[in-house]
Amino acid sequence: MNQTELFYTLSLLRIPGIGSMLARKLIERMGSAEAVFTAPKGMLGRTPGIGSLLADTVYKFKDFAATERELKRVEEHGLQLFHYAAEDFPQRLKQAPDHPLLLFGKGKLPVNSNRMVAVVGTRAATDYGQRLTEELVAGMQAWNITVVSGLAYGIDVLAHRAALQVDLPTIGVLGHGLGRIYPAAHRQTATQMLEKGGLLTEFMYETGPDKENFPKRNRIVAGMVDAVVVVEAADNGGALITAGLANDYNRDVFAFPGRVSDKYSAGCHALVRQHKAALVCNSTDFLEAMGWIKRSLERPPLQPSLFPELNAEEQQVFDLIKAQEQLGIDSLCLQSGISTARLSNILLALEFKGLVRSLPGKQFAAV
Repeated sequence: MNQTELFYTLSLLRIPGIGSMLARKLIERMGSAEAVFTAPKGMLGRTPGIGSLLADTVYKFKDFAATERELKRVEEHGLQLFHYAAEDFPQRLKQAPDHPLLLFGKGKLPVNSNRMVAVVGTRAATDYGQRLTEELVAGMQAWNITVVSGLAYGIDVLAHRAALQVDLPTIGVLGHGLGRIYPAAHRQTATQMLEKGGLLTEFMYETGPDKENFPKRNRIVAGMVDAVVVVEAADNGGALITAGLANDYNRDVFAFPGRVSDKYSAGCHALVRQHKAALVCNSTDFLEAMGWIKRSLERPPLQPSLFPELNAEEQQVFDLIKAQEQLGIDSLCLQSGISTARLSNILLALEFKGLVRSLPGKQFAAV
């Protein structure tokens, strides 16, 4: 990577009010990050989203010494710096429209490995959530899947530890700079992760774990993987933000069910009910849904005499799905004449009755 361009990209990101998206607009308009700092103020101001005040801030920026200090920290602490125009930048993440321009990393980071999965969930994981996480990650071992999460309390750190237990690479995406580990209780886990995986962040070395950083962190988790699995989540949990971003980025999203009374399964149920996630019960379900293993032929087909009783609408929807290999929710709406909201409830009922299964891309197939 051109070191001059790296230097000026970092300088641009240090300007108050200039985030990744505005920085990229400036770079695209001026032709390079270096050219931004020599462009006329009027030209800067005509860049969409900049305006006269920000243009003045960019035009007057002279604190390049701080950029030099940041790059010196990168060198002193053996960190990696990923520029979005370089080949080693996470290529899945680059497809996201709001991807960061720079990432700081530490460890042996397989950011472009063949299979990458985010495992996320509540900070208040239950014993049930811990068992699900450990089983899910253990089931990924044979496929050498890189496990990504946020090193937070609960499901996140359990996913990292489960990956370490079965010798899978695991990457923690941080909501702060690499000058610290937050929470400090996870320092030992973070150190172990460096041997086969590591830590990744868009924040500069001394940036603290400020509240507003974590939603930004979540977009990196969602963007750099093939799929996101939500193990446990309350109905307003941060994992739902990651799942929503993954849907926006056209990533596959999965969620584990729990009892309807369980607080930390409510978010998972909402994702499935709203067809924002496919329901999985174990690692085999997940691997089959991703197409990484073939669907097991050992499962005995349900006999018609054992089918639960269906009402007229449920029978209509089931017959439509059964007649085809798989069917999307939009096609089901058109063919059945049933509203999307009502159809969502019918499909969920059919899933719980064991008659249909949800597939990635809001598709459904008969069991």
